[in-house]
Amino acid sequence: MTSEAAIMLCAGQRLDAASAGTMGAEALAALRREIRDELARHAVAVGYASASAGADIIFGEEVLARSGELHIFLPCPRDDFAEQYVAPAGEEWMARFRSLVASATEVEISCEERLIGDDTLLRYNNQILQGMARIHAERLGGHARLLAVWSPEAPADPGSPADFMDQWPELEHLSLIDLDDLRQRTGHGGGPSADLSGSVSALAIGLSPLVVRAILFADMATYTSFSDEQVPLLWDFLAEVQQVVEARAKPPILINTWGDAVHAAAETALDLAGYALALVDAIATLDPEPFGLANRPRFRVALHAGPVYVGLQPLTGRSMVYGHHVNRAARIETVAAPGEAYASQHFVALLWAEMDSLQHEARLTGGTYRRPYRVEYVGRVKLPKHFGSEALYRLLPTADTSNER
Repeated sequence: MTSEAAIMLCAGQRLDAASAGTMGAEALAALRREIRDELARHAVAVGYASASAGADIIFGEEVLARSGELHIFLPCPRDDFAEQYVAPAGEEWMARFRSLVASATEVEISCEERLIGDDTLLRYNNQILQGMARIHAERLGGHARLLAVWSPEAPADPGSPADFMDQWPELEHLSLIDLDDLRQRTGHGGGPSADLSGSVSALAIGLSPLVVRAILFADMATYTSFSDEQVPLLWDFLAEVQQVVEARAKPPILINTWGDAVHAAAETALDLAGYALALVDAIATLDPEPFGLANRPRFRVALHAGPVYVGLQPLTGRSMVYGHHVNRAARIETVAAPGEAYASQHFVALLWAEMDSLQHEARLTGGTYRRPYRVEYVGRVKLPKHFGSEALYRLLPTADTSNER
């Protein structure tokens, strides 16, 4: 036994009706033993997983059997998920799914879209799992470890265990269970196809209408304190702010403004974090007095991320992103503190996964990478317009303070 990791993620090949019938009780029992052994070997106290029929559910059951914390992240609403990724394996798995989600420490829905079968949502859910597990592990002073339960000959479709492994940078923190080998050892051979759902749709081969984007909404909390005569002076001030931001940060791939509001999107959380903090810092440090302003404007900035639709606004011809996650980002902006950048746990999870990947790459090449950002947990905040609540973090540059969170 080792104390190397107190936190483990599971990425498991899911079972469908055919594979659930051919896997066999002996093979499933062997799979449970191997998962149990991995949890014990690494002294796992916290588990992160989805809840597909098969290894995910067995992993969750074994984490709970150890009296551990279980954090479940589903890529779509619970009923849709169960219909697509649990029900095909049979009612027994459905009953176990219901019991598991009822006993978990938390159950989070990564995306409210009802686009069943879209593997973009699965890949995004894996990114959220990875980022949240890494943040949790660092808070405990340890490492997150990935347990991949996979069929080696299975294609690395988006969201699959093989795809998850491709996105996991640290081989030293990776455990593997080979389903094909396990089946043969227990007399249930038949090749990798018996372990796969076998359903290949247009969405599964890269034609998803969704893409993952980092999203920013900001508005000027102090806008109403400026008189009409001061507004042209305010625009002059913001023009200077923009020059500072352009010199410091990579511009977003999309940016729109209306009145005192700003909306932007970027391909990575790292890019948008840099833009957001450059904007906040420039406004906070640029002297407004030479522009004839008695008061300093302050922006509320919200950062979020998720699968969105992209297209052209039909009335303006401008690029746009739209969907549930864009609306959620707008709701977060209304509760952000003036002069600060608030980020959702989805954004923070992607940011941490991206920074960890760069840090690991630097170690492999003999270089160094210092994370440019840190976060402080604000709390779970109720959002307006029936958007529920959101776990929010304050995003800060590491240059100003230590890496402690």
